[in-house]
Amino acid sequence: MPQMFPMDWLSQYFYFLFIFYIIILLNYYFITNFKLNKFIKLNKTNKIMSWKW
Repeated sequence: MPQMFPMDWLSQYFYFLFIFYIIILLNYYFITNFKLNKFIKLNKTNKIMSWKW
């Protein structure tokens, strides 16, 4: 496995941890946004329906 950057073992380890952390944060952010958007859309449609009836 060729090293992309001239680092020692510890800095490489922290670099991979940092990337892993960012990926987890992005996944969490997108999942919560998706759920919130679905929830908000459902609430809007429910309000519109209750307002119509």
